[in-house]
Amino acid sequence: MTFDDFWKMWPNTPRKGAKAKCKQVWIKSYCDTQADQILKHLAWMKTTEQWLKSNGAFIPAPLVYLNQQRWDGAEVPEFANAQPQIDPAIVKLEKDRQNAVPMPDHIREKLAAIRGRQ
Repeated sequence: MTFDDFWKMWPNTPRKGAKAKCKQVWIKSYCDTQADQILKHLAWMKTTEQWLKSNGAFIPAPLVYLNQQRWDGAEVPEFANAQPQIDPAIVKLEKDRQNAVPMPDHIREKLAAIRGRQ
């Protein structure tokens, strides 16, 4: 496991930046020796309400995470009992789909006729 694995795994948020500085901290702190623990903690954090609420507004910058060594001493539950991460955008899309008004039949027929001409 390497810094690149960590970087790919970090959620895409507006705070995800300073990749070069993060890599420097990773190397300086010998994070390769703790990579399994870091990635396990990161995978778990991505499932927590703290990181999921408000569309990820409370996810720290990866530089902060590395500088503060937030994985160190953290209790990470086994994933067999953990809930999988649910993308808030998918939840919203499904909710919007359920609330959508069905397309009227006359519109559906007109669309079918237009598609038939092409």
